[in-house]
Amino acid sequence: MAELEPLLGERKLERMVPFNVRQAVLRDVPRLVELNSAAYPDLVADGVVFDAAQLTAQQSVFPEGQLVVEREGEVVGAIATLVVPRAAAEAQHTWCEITSYGTFAAHDRNGTVLYLADIYVSPDARGMGVGAMLYDALFRLCEKKRLECVVAGGRLWGYHEVAHAMPPSQYVDEVVRGIRKDRVLTSQLRAGFVVRGILKNYLADWRSAGYATHLFWENALAQSTAREAAATVQRDESLVRAG
Repeated sequence: MAELEPLLGERKLERMVPFNVRQAVLRDVPRLVELNSAAYPDLVADGVVFDAAQLTAQQSVFPEGQLVVEREGEVVGAIATLVVPRAAAEAQHTWCEITSYGTFAAHDRNGTVLYLADIYVSPDARGMGVGAMLYDALFRLCEKKRLECVVAGGRLWGYHEVAHAMPPSQYVDEVVRGIRKDRVLTSQLRAGFVVRGILKNYLADWRSAGYATHLFWENALAQSTAREAAATVQRDESLVRAG
């Protein structure tokens, strides 16, 4: 359910007030419930907005994957992630399936993909660069954990306006090529994500007509490490054959 305002927004960045990125803790839960509801008011009725039980479960199974941005002691944005096998992340899936209905019960320590289940910013903090900080923290976490990539399902914010006239693939293609803008997808592309396909029945989201972009951010550091390891194995095998 990845969604954010444009990375730089339309308001001037307020650089005089420091922001802090840190791991979420239990005392943040009431504020996170409030933020999630404020970020997705149109999805509250569908039961996919986090409640206190879900947020507490997330911190229990994967504490370092739950991050917040703080401004003057107040949480103004957050990301929720879990680790899953690459096969599960690459296959068609719904938000409820991949996140175990928001509890992250399927978090797999042996997985190789960091899955972005949600990213949200306080409406009052949009345009301050909070989104950019969260995406940067997301990618740094992927590198720190030495995972292969970040995967997410992204909302098609404006698709409902043209759903009667074109399939989601055409809409996404036009956003990717810069022919049209989408409040969510455009910011994700700027952040560094690439679209690998369309997820069907991802979320009960009227704006996206149930579709979502299948987003990937590949960890170049992990790919480099894998190539070096493969090269080392190949050299060792050559020495054995030569010996």
